[in-house]
Amino acid sequence: MPTPSPGDDAQLGGIIDRVAHLLPAQGPISIFIHHNTLHAFESLPFEQAVVDAGEKFGCKPFLSEEEYRAEFDRGRINDQDLDSALRWELGSDAARPVVGTTTRLESSRRVLRYGIPDAAGPALSWLLRETSALRRFRDDLPPDAREAADSARGPGAEDPALEETNVRALWEACVSAVTALGQAPAAIASRPPRLRDLLMQARGVDTDAWIHPVLIRVVGAFLDQGLAHWSMPGRQRGLYDCFIDLYSHPWARFCGRWAAQLPPLLRQERRFGHTPLSSVRLSLDALGIEAGEREAYLEATALALRGWAGMIRQLQKRPDRVPARSLPASLEEFLAVSLLLERAALLHIGGKATDCSGFFKSLRASSRAPEQASLEDRAWPLFHAAQLCGLGAAQVAALSAAQVAVWEAYLRDFSSIKRRRILHGAYERHLRSRLCDALTQYSPAARPEPPSFQAIFCLDEREESFRRHLEEAAPGVETFGTAGFFGVAMYYQGATDAHPRPLCPIVVQPHHYVGEVKVDPSSAAVRWRRFRRREAGRFGKALHFGSATLLRGAVVTAVLGPLSIIPLIVRVLFPRLSRWIGTSFPLETAPATRLRIDREKTAPPIGLYYGYTKQEMAGIVGSQLRNLGLIGRLAPLVIMAGHGSVSLNNPHESAHDCGACGGGRGGPNARVFAAMANDPAVRDLLAQDGIRIPKDAWFIGAQRNSCDNSVEFYDLDFLPENHRVLFERAATAFTRARRREAHERCRRFESFSGGFGAALSHAEARSHDLAQPRPEYGHATNAFCIVGRRDRTRALFLDRRAFLVSYDPARDDGQVLEGILRAVIPVVAGISLEYYFSRVDPTGYGCGTKLPHNIACLLGVMDGAQSDLRTGLPWQMVEIHEPVRLFVVVECRPERFDRVLEDQPDLRALLDRRWIFAACLDPASNALWLREGSAYQPWSHERELPRVIGGSLAWYRDKRGHLPIAGISDAQGKGATA
Repeated sequence: MPTPSPGDDAQLGGIIDRVAHLLPAQGPISIFIHHNTLHAFESLPFEQAVVDAGEKFGCKPFLSEEEYRAEFDRGRINDQDLDSALRWELGSDAARPVVGTTTRLESSRRVLRYGIPDAAGPALSWLLRETSALRRFRDDLPPDAREAADSARGPGAEDPALEETNVRALWEACVSAVTALGQAPAAIASRPPRLRDLLMQARGVDTDAWIHPVLIRVVGAFLDQGLAHWSMPGRQRGLYDCFIDLYSHPWARFCGRWAAQLPPLLRQERRFGHTPLSSVRLSLDALGIEAGEREAYLEATALALRGWAGMIRQLQKRPDRVPARSLPASLEEFLAVSLLLERAALLHIGGKATDCSGFFKSLRASSRAPEQASLEDRAWPLFHAAQLCGLGAAQVAALSAAQVAVWEAYLRDFSSIKRRRILHGAYERHLRSRLCDALTQYSPAARPEPPSFQAIFCLDEREESFRRHLEEAAPGVETFGTAGFFGVAMYYQGATDAHPRPLCPIVVQPHHYVGEVKVDPSSAAVRWRRFRRREAGRFGKALHFGSATLLRGAVVTAVLGPLSIIPLIVRVLFPRLSRWIGTSFPLETAPATRLRIDREKTAPPIGLYYGYTKQEMAGIVGSQLRNLGLIGRLAPLVIMAGHGSVSLNNPHESAHDCGACGGGRGGPNARVFAAMANDPAVRDLLAQDGIRIPKDAWFIGAQRNSCDNSVEFYDLDFLPENHRVLFERAATAFTRARRREAHERCRRFESFSGGFGAALSHAEARSHDLAQPRPEYGHATNAFCIVGRRDRTRALFLDRRAFLVSYDPARDDGQVLEGILRAVIPVVAGISLEYYFSRVDPTGYGCGTKLPHNIACLLGVMDGAQSDLRTGLPWQMVEIHEPVRLFVVVECRPERFDRVLEDQPDLRALLDRRWIFAACLDPASNALWLREGSAYQPWSHERELPRVIGGSLAWYRDKRGHLPIAGISDAQGKGATA
């Protein structure tokens, strides 16, 4: 056996790294981090990227044409949107004739509006034979085309026989037209890269049905974080060695007849002492994969189970995000195991003496070429386009061969993908134009001076509605939005957490560790509570595993089964009652806790430092106050409100948590920030830098549960006495806001109808309902990100669609804006794009419906008992989402925005390649400029901004679906102004 050179290893390692870039970047489900599903294609323009990725992954790039036309019918897309998208697509070709005197613009508009049914081969033959396609003109013809069809029929237009004669004549004219052109261009044959695809094509044998069950079981057992009763032995040696140890024995044959080839193959691997990388190389050589085809083959192999392969890659890159135990997993090992299984399957099919390389080449040689399009297949698009354009049989027959060739080439190029791309552009434009119209007609609301208190929220679009209702409940409040980790990037471990977890954006790796500790950890009550929790955990684990065994399961069922019936019935049928019982009669009372945020010499369990120095704290607090424009204008009470989501029986609970906290809850970050800002030593350091926090200003950390709308305030025992009354007023305003916001949010649920109190009860019940697949809708409906002063959007009803980021252009020379965009845009763009792709293809890019999901390894979910690890978002989280790219509006002049982009090439690339859109709102007026390419176009409003008196309720009352942006005001008319 030839000895490979180090260069071979480096080359193969580089190939595997490129393959890894295509895999899902989703980590463990307990730390769900929203990201661009197509991160590997960000170097391409969006419109090309979604098509290329769709071909590679077998997924949809856009919604279907039928869905877009349904949106057209209900007014979600209008003619102006469609014409704008078409002119952008066609450019100078818009006025060129395509058939007769019909221009490309007009022909394209009709095809887009009414469509050409996709049909070819046997399906088309059935349509022509069994339906009225050749007996009647289309029912949905445009008025002028209908008039042309009626005039072609002449006298006796109502005679069905005459109509059928004209339709058949048109069909025959179209068939004759393409017949005169000769053969269509040959279809390009794509050679399947995988052995499995060739075997399916040649012999109808699906080797994935043999290999994947074994591979899934092996990888699942190796990665398990505590779900399995019996751990795989020797996991610290790696997946590759574990697999060889387990399957080199004769019992491997119990995996199927094909697996009898595994033991001798694996014993040979062990004898030669291969590394995972050398095993991959050997398998590729054995299969006859040429050097130039290796990357494509490894890519296809990894993508066949891209969920599991991606999880292994993520655990390899970020072991700090593993829920319980880090394991030496690597993509090289996954590919080595997968290829060994593939070789064993091939040896079984061809016999032990099979030359795998020669067998593979023979399969490739025998692969079938794509079938040529028939005359009927080619005539079908012309037949429908002729009807839509009002052309009769005589007009089609009069076309020259050159004209028919141009027409056919145009329709071939105007494919379903291209049509959907244009329709999607119109779909997105309509929503963007709504926001542009609102911002250019809305006059800034008056800022409360001085504010009664200030509340700083996460920029999350779910906080848009809560902030709006808080401002309606307490007109004197001033609210702000920022990234919900509040500048505190840390590993955090709560008093009851088994392991620390990072609370910061995914692009940040924290260095600091902060722990929550009980006030008196040595007290007898605390020790007793710790003992009870530990023993209860052991008992619960024993009960869980024991119930699955024959003897203990029978005993547990007989003894405890009857006792569990009543609690189960209450939890399933009366979830709110179950919640009330649990909160009213707790088994134990949570002890008082404190945060250890000061720097300690003790080595942290993770990260570099235990706590922060005073200088680091001052840097964090000062940076946030500067970004928010709060220097010199702090209220006596400032509430830092993080957010999270708590729901039962919801594996995707973390996906509802704070994206800026990396799929964690932002309450600890808010609590840490408040403690830093209240520290006298930190305030002294800030004063030295010219940032003065008044002595009477007090910060309170809080966390809002976006599922049941509860709010928890932290460390109230530290609240000064002279702030008690002010806090009680603020807490009352929060209580009113949470009832109102719950009412607005619950309008989306078909099962709800009622008032404010009923809405809050309904939200609480959903969060504690074991059978509830939709405890909340999370980030569904996100569409905009507005970076600017709250004055520009206060009293605007944005329908929970806008990420709101506070920024005061009057207090910035450009550096603050650059820092905000650098921190914010990766987070919100990742959320937006993940929701886009999970909605466009719920089973390809998303993980499908929740109903068949089962937890796998405590890392993700599978469909049923065994499947690929399902990545993306479940259908129940995206079903109401409108898949649009994020539209970022920044309150600044275009020249300042361009200066920021010069220093942020990644943000510029997202804009230039149209992964997101942007506009600039003039700080001194209502002028707005859309960024198109590298230029800016002034916006002229297209429709009047709706205005309503009576607050948010007056606008959304008795409505379920998406609502237009509106200016709102209270009963006295305060709020929205013209």
